[in-house]
Amino acid sequence: MLRNLKHYERPATIEDAVALVQSNANAVYLAGGAWTVAQGDPALEFAVDLQDLGLDTIEATLEDVRVGATASLQALIDHPDAGALADGLLSEAAGYVQSRNLREQGTVGGTLMVAGPADALTTALLVLDAEIRYADPVVHTAPFMSFVAYRDRLVKTKTLLTELCIQRPPVRSAAAFEVVGRSPKDKPIVCAAAYVEMDEGVPNVVRAAVGGAHAQPVRLHKAEHMLSGQFLTSDKVSQALTPALADLTPIADFRGSIEYRLEMAAVLAHRAIMGAWQAARRTS
Repeated sequence: MLRNLKHYERPATIEDAVALVQSNANAVYLAGGAWTVAQGDPALEFAVDLQDLGLDTIEATLEDVRVGATASLQALIDHPDAGALADGLLSEAAGYVQSRNLREQGTVGGTLMVAGPADALTTALLVLDAEIRYADPVVHTAPFMSFVAYRDRLVKTKTLLTELCIQRPPVRSAAAFEVVGRSPKDKPIVCAAAYVEMDEGVPNVVRAAVGGAHAQPVRLHKAEHMLSGQFLTSDKVSQALTPALADLTPIADFRGSIEYRLEMAAVLAHRAIMGAWQAARRTS
């Protein structure tokens, strides 16, 4: 509950919303409120409601899918274009974020701003090479990978996410997602996503990411570089993952030790890459 809330504003423009939050130390953006209300921060005194900014839409074109930051997680899953994008990768990943009731309330932007190290949606978006738009109050566009790297700075400066832009993958491509948790639909302890794009029978693009094995979800660039342009085999994937995973420093907690998280990252990344590769081959 927001027991100490004293001020409420519902601005009509992105610029006004950002100005209100950045000029008040105890102000916060309020969209779905799933995280903000649950935290019940006693210092929170000022809420800036984003309902009138038109950021809750999901639009699809022939080239891309654009997801407004205040669109709900469930809307992302249910949307016929966004939900089906890249073999349903985003829909599957978003399904691990919260229960159905909370997905109806929680927003895409809010989820990404408070995402933990094993966040499934962040991990999936990394392999889709998405772009993100944010306002500070000037609207900028940046690679999603850069957003993940500098997210803490954006949170500290009270930047407002406005939109995700995801290019439609070509026909000869496929994606896969793997996860381990305490139960089949529990939040991931470790997860992995992969994307493979084919050209003349070989994967000219390979992207892989893991969550839960580092301070934040991370792309496995070393493995991608070693595998792109190669006819993939189980052994080649294992060999490529070894140096990539050596760079990771998991944070242990009651759900998994460092050793467990690294082992699961290797297993799940291998499964995801091979799964995406095998599915992509069927499109050639």
